[in-house]
Amino acid sequence: MTAWLICWTPLSLSGEACLRREDDMVNSFVEHIVWDWNGTIFGDSRALIDATIQAFAMCGMPPITVADYQREHTQPIPVFYNRLAGRVLSDEEQAQLDECFQAAYQRYRDNIMLTHDSIDAMSLWRTANRSQSLLSMHPHDRLVPLIERTGISEFFTRVDGTIGVLTRKAPHLAEHLDRQGIRADRAVVIGDSVDDARAAQACGAHCLLYHPGEDALHAREHFQELGVPIVETLIDAVGQLLDPSVGTLNRRLARADEPTVVGVVPAFEESV
Repeated sequence: MTAWLICWTPLSLSGEACLRREDDMVNSFVEHIVWDWNGTIFGDSRALIDATIQAFAMCGMPPITVADYQREHTQPIPVFYNRLAGRVLSDEEQAQLDECFQAAYQRYRDNIMLTHDSIDAMSLWRTANRSQSLLSMHPHDRLVPLIERTGISEFFTRVDGTIGVLTRKAPHLAEHLDRQGIRADRAVVIGDSVDDARAAQACGAHCLLYHPGEDALHAREHFQELGVPIVETLIDAVGQLLDPSVGTLNRRLARADEPTVVGVVPAFEESV
């Protein structure tokens, strides 16, 4: 089993890699995918929504709906909770909501599977002899066991979760690319949040946003405002990168062979 040793340190975004203009990247040769975890590879978006709804109910907050969640979704989470509550919550209220959310999410954890086409998508990219890694805002010490238990560690050149407090993905992405020696303009972030798109933009990387429909964390309008390509399946995301009409890999490849890994997350006792 692959072992991952990550020591995260803050990285300034003022360097050359994070100042490349988008129009300089149009014809770049994309050689590396940075996958997001929650809501992208790990199909837990509906669990996150339902756990938040339950947390608000458990804490005696005003009731919220799926539409409320998607309309107000943002990061960092305390700001998101303020928006859902319609007011600025106290530190005690934020802590209580977090505790209730963790308890609610844990009840869903054991039944969550990988996104239905994630293994096909990662296999297809690997067949193209391109590299891929995983970057998440999920705590690193909880993320790595989850990935190892799904049997997908072999796909990734590197796995990075967060260590300590980190509210935005941009510095996390910059560090992730830098540690692998990957040029930002040769990388594409595939994720399901506005923060993924903004992180890619800040670092000069490409981005494709995955929107699974009614279970998405964001209202689709949030993505449209960003001007970033939107895909409804992960296979479609990789397919677009392999399509010669997009101008990235210059050739079309057949679907990957049937994957040999199993995309089911076994029971895991840690909280989210």
